[in-house]
Amino acid sequence: MHPFIIYLIQANIALSLFFILYAVLLKRDTFLHLRRFFFLSVILFSLLYPLITVPLPGGLTDLFSVKTEEAVATVFIGEPSFEIVSVEETAPSRDINWTGICMIIYISITLLFVVRFLIQLISIIRIRVKSEPAEISGIPVYRLRDDITPFSFFNLIFIHTDKHSDAELAQILLHEQTHVRQGHSVDIMLIESLCLLFWWNPFVWLLKREMAMNLEYLADNGVLTRGVNSREYQYHLLRLTYHETAVPIVNNFNVSQ
Repeated sequence: MHPFIIYLIQANIALSLFFILYAVLLKRDTFLHLRRFFFLSVILFSLLYPLITVPLPGGLTDLFSVKTEEAVATVFIGEPSFEIVSVEETAPSRDINWTGICMIIYISITLLFVVRFLIQLISIIRIRVKSEPAEISGIPVYRLRDDITPFSFFNLIFIHTDKHSDAELAQILLHEQTHVRQGHSVDIMLIESLCLLFWWNPFVWLLKREMAMNLEYLADNGVLTRGVNSREYQYHLLRLTYHETAVPIVNNFNVSQ
């Protein structure tokens, strides 16, 4: 079997087992930062552990070497014998290279997901070019021209200032600043990259959903710990539920639960 296929199988088995462990033991806990650390550890471990090779101790290596040499050195010599065997002409077999076919299918679908991902990145760049740089309470933001939900991407915050009251703007900024300060876009890029490679594993998409929800819980917590009224904040989230979102690879404000 092709080494890359073996790598994919091993990595996905590890990821699937860890997600099942999370669903059974950790899904209901409220330790959001610990949960985030667990998710990131699962991703990195699943990607790296199949690449690790554990060498045998020196004694075992020598033992296997000696046994092999002894087996090769054992020769049985006897009277030569000859046997006439009739050979029948057979048509050459046409074995189907299933490994090659699977690799072609995998690479083709992966390329489609890569193209989709690049289109989303280009969409963010286009939004950035169309937006107007501004400041709100000393915080640099980009004013959206299109009627889409506020979002952040790495250290960039995008918001449609004309669509929100001053109180709503303050809540949005607290929410998106939490995403920026805690580096949530790194998590999103990691899980998106994993989805590009392991698109055929349903546990990857479940992990992506759980990670996105956890990041929004962290951002919500960053707002509520600053004294914002929880009921008012929930109403604000509900009001933005019907707005168009930018692209899936950003931290959208109305994804919060």
